[in-house]
Amino acid sequence: MSNTARRHVRPAGGWELVTLVLATLVVGVSPVQSKPAAVVRDLTVHGAAAFTPREILSWLTMRPGVPFSSAAFHADSTTIVERFRNEGYLDVRVSSVESFTGDSTGVDLAITIQEGRKTLLGSLAITGNTVVSTEELRSLLDSREGAPLDEHLLESDLAAIVARYEKLGYPTTGCRVDSIGLVQGEAADSLHVLLRIEEGPCIRIQEVRVEGNRETATGVIVRETRIRMGELYDPDRMRAVKQRLLRLNIFTAVAEPELYLRKDAGGVMIRVQEGNTNTFDGVVGYMPGTGTGDEGYLTGLVSVSMRNLFGTARKLQFRWQKEDRNSQELAVGYVEPWVFGVPLNIGVDFLQRRQDTTYVRQGGSVRAEWMFSEALAVSLIGSTEVVIPSADSVAARVPRSSTASGGIEVLFDTRDDPYSPAGGARYRADYHFGRKRINDVNAQGLTSGNVQQFTVDLDSYIPAFTRQVVAVGLHGRQVQGAAVDESEMFRFGGTNSLRGYRENQFLGTKVGWTNLEYRLLLARHSFIAGFIDAGYYFRPADITSGAGAAQSFLYGYGIGLRFDSPLGNLGVSFALGKGDSFAQGKVHIGIINEF
Repeated sequence: MSNTARRHVRPAGGWELVTLVLATLVVGVSPVQSKPAAVVRDLTVHGAAAFTPREILSWLTMRPGVPFSSAAFHADSTTIVERFRNEGYLDVRVSSVESFTGDSTGVDLAITIQEGRKTLLGSLAITGNTVVSTEELRSLLDSREGAPLDEHLLESDLAAIVARYEKLGYPTTGCRVDSIGLVQGEAADSLHVLLRIEEGPCIRIQEVRVEGNRETATGVIVRETRIRMGELYDPDRMRAVKQRLLRLNIFTAVAEPELYLRKDAGGVMIRVQEGNTNTFDGVVGYMPGTGTGDEGYLTGLVSVSMRNLFGTARKLQFRWQKEDRNSQELAVGYVEPWVFGVPLNIGVDFLQRRQDTTYVRQGGSVRAEWMFSEALAVSLIGSTEVVIPSADSVAARVPRSSTASGGIEVLFDTRDDPYSPAGGARYRADYHFGRKRINDVNAQGLTSGNVQQFTVDLDSYIPAFTRQVVAVGLHGRQVQGAAVDESEMFRFGGTNSLRGYRENQFLGTKVGWTNLEYRLLLARHSFIAGFIDAGYYFRPADITSGAGAAQSFLYGYGIGLRFDSPLGNLGVSFALGKGDSFAQGKVHIGIINEF
């Protein structure tokens, strides 16, 4: 049988002595006789020196003009006793005299306080420690000699000592109050406290056991915990295991890791509950017509994500999106995790975009991502793409070209839930540098040029009141170079950027937007929210088409709802853009169904 080691502070023995000492310093509160309902006319305090009568009266709920209540006065008396005890007056006594009017409709209260002798902490000694020096342990204590003894503060000191031992790999170490002695002095009494350390063995993790996994390989789970065999037990690292596994998004629940012992050899038990690791995301949107004879149309998105292929945490993603009548996008990606047994993920992806009747853009990339921690990852990216003008385009706005580029990306993610975060933040920034070759005789004499791209995203989720979250997003994009054309510009607008506008309605070399959303959480993945978005874009003049430069500040606002349904997690939002009437509002419906 294994013994479960738990963090503990054992007060046995010591606090019985505290109780015995305090029993000799009797704290009395005189009983208040029940009186007919009456209004307090006057309230006075006598006998106190440590606090002024004004300070004492400010603590009380009983005041002139309020109805007299025996229960309320008893609570006020308890408050007075606690305040004086915190200052070291352990044997304080409170009594009162009530003087009722002849018709019992009014009462005058006179409170008398007998402070007694002041008791201070005379000394605080530590014994039983061999692993940690007494000087280091004393530096952890907040209780100070010469100050009043605070029971709660002393309990906190015991916990701090135990936590220090746990950090050093001694999780079974206990600390308790061994003895308390009372010494009476001329001006004040003093307490002499002795803390005893009961050191346990040094524990190293020799095995990790997993329960509850049906599809995910045990080795994959152990790998993702990042626990190394033979390492010292560290409670902080153990607490991080739960969040690390949840962030894989393949478990619905992960219990706190439990330490167990076998002949001073340590092991960790991890219990998980697997969820549905395949996600289908479907979105349908309706865009109203812009004028007479222009009918509205539907847009759509289909996204399939497999986050745990064959129980190995491999990922495969597919996405198809139709933004308007003539534009659509197709993307496929795959990620191989922990290549060569180190926290290195290798990913490949392919993207093809058809932009109305103008051009087709397609390309692929290879990404090497090093996971420094469960929250921080840095990636090196190499990519190539080609742009092919449409054969039926009357006047090509973009030349035929090919681009090869390399870049770096930094991702820092502390969100507690990827679907409906109640706290944390996500920061992503990347930089790409590429060389573009133009293969078009109509490209105004340009043959090649350098292209640079900058991207930054910051999403923060701030808990407000109970079950309420403020979500703030800041996003920026910029592309620059001598040969930048429409195919390399950034598109934004719509559900995932600037709500109240059509999907990817705007185009620019400089793009930025911000989102402010107030969410009321209804369940784990359900909330109702109100939001305000604001955005900006700049597009330079186009020498090919003769179009001039353009820029604009925009905003959108609306309400949204996300909730669980028999079909999956359903989202509905309604948004208005700048100058829109209610009839011009944009409605989006999305569904996330895990299978």
